[in-house]
Amino acid sequence: MESAYPVPVAKVIGAIALVFLSGFATGFLGERILDTLSPSPNQGTEFRIQATLDELSSQLDLNPKQMEQIRVILDDAIMEEAELLSELKLNQLDARGRIAQYLTPEQNQRFDKMLELALETR
Repeated sequence: MESAYPVPVAKVIGAIALVFLSGFATGFLGERILDTLSPSPNQGTEFRIQATLDELSSQLDLNPKQMEQIRVILDDAIMEEAELLSELKLNQLDARGRIAQYLTPEQNQRFDKMLELALETR
């Protein structure tokens, strides 16, 4: 009897795991890019904003009013980045939970190890 599912379940699970791991890697890369923008973890968003303003000011000869207007834009952009990263992490956790419900306990253990290995290689 021919299966009602043309694609083997293992391939579907593999594809879902690949999408999940890709999202995880994307989140990690995004975080790494943000980390490189500020040389020290102790220097937060204010440092990033000021460094960007200093660079723009020196390159574009900004006046004080322009700098203040741009500061507001940079503040907003950083807040949006933080919200997006938070949403991405929640999405990844949700996907992990949804995948887990279809795996056996043994498969869940192996899946957890796959995720751990993915984290170690980044």
